[in-house]
Amino acid sequence: MKLRDFGLRNGINEVIAITKGEKLNTAPIGIIVEDEESIFARAKLYPSHTRENVEKGSSIVANIINDPVIFAISTFDDLSDEYFESLDPPILKGAMSFCEFEAKLKGLYAELKLLRGGVLRREVIAVNRGFNAVIEALIFATRLKMKPELRNRILECYEIIEKCGGRREVEAMRIIKEKTGIY
Repeated sequence: MKLRDFGLRNGINEVIAITKGEKLNTAPIGIIVEDEESIFARAKLYPSHTRENVEKGSSIVANIINDPVIFAISTFDDLSDEYFESLDPPILKGAMSFCEFEAKLKGLYAELKLLRGGVLRREVIAVNRGFNAVIEALIFATRLKMKPELRNRILECYEIIEKCGGRREVEAMRIIKEKTGIY
């Protein structure tokens, strides 16, 4: 069992992280992989419900999914039970794989150790520039309060989404516009 078996590659891998607290918390995070042949990774966790749950001992269940709408919704709100295929372990509908990590905080980072995982679907998916632009727009949206100048970067992402994205990417963009007020 190694990170690569579940689709995690060297670099920063955008996933939907699920932690347990009073309720399930869902949020996109970047899992940083330095050796995809190992079981170790890390993630930068800013002050958030995800971090609070890890501080209280929650593991992180990473769902590897390619649905831009799921990324958009979970950036701003927790996903309700209707989005889940399973609650134990917490697996989102449409997830291609999942990994459960033991998480130990060290400064801003959570040191992650792969405990278990599963491959749920084997799909061939081409790179979609619109999907990538959704991810970038969401990253900028989470940092907008600290850096208002990111507004222009979000608008640039919208242009790419409109040109290159499909129906789900356009729906994700609608959610981003609604939540950020940037049109």
